[in-house]
Amino acid sequence: MQSLKALAFAILGGTGLTLAGCHHDAPPQKSAPHYVIGTAWQGTETWFYPAEHFDLSETGLAVIQAQPRGGLTADGEVWSAQAMTGAHQTLQLPAVVSVRNLTNGRIVRIRLNDRGPSSSGRMLAVTPRVATLLGMESAPTPVEIVQDEALSRQIAESNPNAPKLEIAAAPREAIVAQSLDDGSTKTLGLKSTEASTGARALYVPDMPQTVMQGQPDYVAYHVVLGSFSGHATASRVAAQCGADIVAQAGVSNGLPWLVSLGPFTTVPEADRALAQARQCGGTGAHIVAK
Repeated sequence: MQSLKALAFAILGGTGLTLAGCHHDAPPQKSAPHYVIGTAWQGTETWFYPAEHFDLSETGLAVIQAQPRGGLTADGEVWSAQAMTGAHQTLQLPAVVSVRNLTNGRIVRIRLNDRGPSSSGRMLAVTPRVATLLGMESAPTPVEIVQDEALSRQIAESNPNAPKLEIAAAPREAIVAQSLDDGSTKTLGLKSTEASTGARALYVPDMPQTVMQGQPDYVAYHVVLGSFSGHATASRVAAQCGADIVAQAGVSNGLPWLVSLGPFTTVPEADRALAQARQCGGTGAHIVAK
């Protein structure tokens, strides 16, 4: 009987070893960054509509980013908690922005490569490393982001999948010149098949882990319901939501009338006002820090 038990344990043990030996680790993710704008996507309370911009400047609340599902960012990079990267709801990817913590003045430069945050009450998500350099804590942090126009344009122009104007290059075939003196020949042009056709790659700039010290600001929060071209429309929205109308001087988008709630001194107050704005029809309402 003892020998039968020993044999059974031996068989089970052998089976376990065999199963363990068949286990394979998942292959590591490969980074394949590509330029993307993308289609509209649905967040937790509203829809977001990505578009290409190169002069973005805005304020709002930043949060610490969690690892995206699958480990890849929206533009195909392998996400790293130590990278100087972040997520934005609508800007083309990749793009480069500076981020200033409005409470302590710290500034870093990051590459936006993912979509998010999903809530319209939050503007930006950054990796844990970026959060540490900015002095962020677990609570949402008021920040200002300013796009690096030149570098962001350089990234966009390097997009190998962008439509290109086809310009015929001459000569298309090799041109052979023959000397009238000794009959020797010389090739002056290359055949198209002999030309170098190296594949272009998207320019993805490295972001150094450098912190600059800027000026901290006094922060008050507003909930922006929208900007409008006509005062009558702005007045109707303001009356419906108990909001204020502000004339924006020097705006170039033809929407001079801003409707907003506030100011509020804390994030919870701003969040409650944002929920109120959604209930009265402000589907595109969001929080800004001024």
